[in-house]
Amino acid sequence: MAEQAASGFEAVEGDWQGEPIIILRDTAGGAEAHITPGIGANCIGWSVTKNGQSYEVIEHPQNPPDLKSGKFKAGVPILWPFPGRVRNARYNFEGKEYHLPVTDKGGVHHIHGVVINAAWRVKDKGVSEEGAFVELVIEPGDLSEDRRSGYPFDFGLTLRQTLAGASLIYDLQVDNRSGEQALPFGYGLHPYLQAPLAVTEKVPDRTHLEVLIPAAKRWAAPGGLPDAAPVPLQPQDDFQEWRPLGSSPFDHMYSDIKFEGDYSVAGFRDPGVGLEVQVKADHQFHDWVLFTQPNRPSLCVEPYTCPPNAINFEEEGLSDSNLLIVPPGGSWQGRVIFEVTGY
Repeated sequence: MAEQAASGFEAVEGDWQGEPIIILRDTAGGAEAHITPGIGANCIGWSVTKNGQSYEVIEHPQNPPDLKSGKFKAGVPILWPFPGRVRNARYNFEGKEYHLPVTDKGGVHHIHGVVINAAWRVKDKGVSEEGAFVELVIEPGDLSEDRRSGYPFDFGLTLRQTLAGASLIYDLQVDNRSGEQALPFGYGLHPYLQAPLAVTEKVPDRTHLEVLIPAAKRWAAPGGLPDAAPVPLQPQDDFQEWRPLGSSPFDHMYSDIKFEGDYSVAGFRDPGVGLEVQVKADHQFHDWVLFTQPNRPSLCVEPYTCPPNAINFEEEGLSDSNLLIVPPGGSWQGRVIFEVTGY
């Protein structure tokens, strides 16, 4: 059933190869987003219209089974409560040790948290002052037993995804429902941004794309796990000003970030179509990740509230973890905005 306003915004139920989805539309602006509540609340598709041309902004996954299994990552995976890796899939918090499922390809560490392909539930959908939205929720009872035992905290997540013209807004609220125990977490988004925006080749050329990462330092992180304080950038890693991506692979974690008003703004430009894809993260976010994979028509510009393995920093003698800890009965909110503009 559709929820629609005279503005041309609507939120409707749909289907993707048998998987229920929510479709957010801005019919006047020519934009559409597809959300899979049952597979990690993932935005598997987002298209916008610019200069009379429609562009896919997100790399679309191939099918629901691959997305659910994690064999093929695409869309916008939600990384909570641990963006990146947790060393040896274990951590201590308030004097107690916990063991997470081993989920990285190397078979040693945990990676990207417990909700990435879990089933979220639709709480609400419709049209607000900002645009077409869906509100999704998840709590411990929605997780598998190995994930619940590895993260046995009483949480509630509420994610609102809003489509408004050429913008896609992510608002996350984290509630600590415990009356006694603090809630530790980090949060990140892992958008597979279509790059270039107009893909005309099986193996796309991304070298000419211009990238911006507003950060002055980079984490030393062999194997994706920080083992020392952030260091000043080398020229080949420095994207504080717009410059071409080039051909080097990236899996870099950046820190010491710069804000413009309420947001830190990263992204890429596609000179071939004259468009810029911005990722804006509010002051709750302290790190960026730039990630590319060979032969993929996408690149990832990822906002993180904290670095990987932050929950183990104190034990490992590192500082500046920016681990978020919500007191009993408390809550936390963070916002990320994806936007496509001309330049």
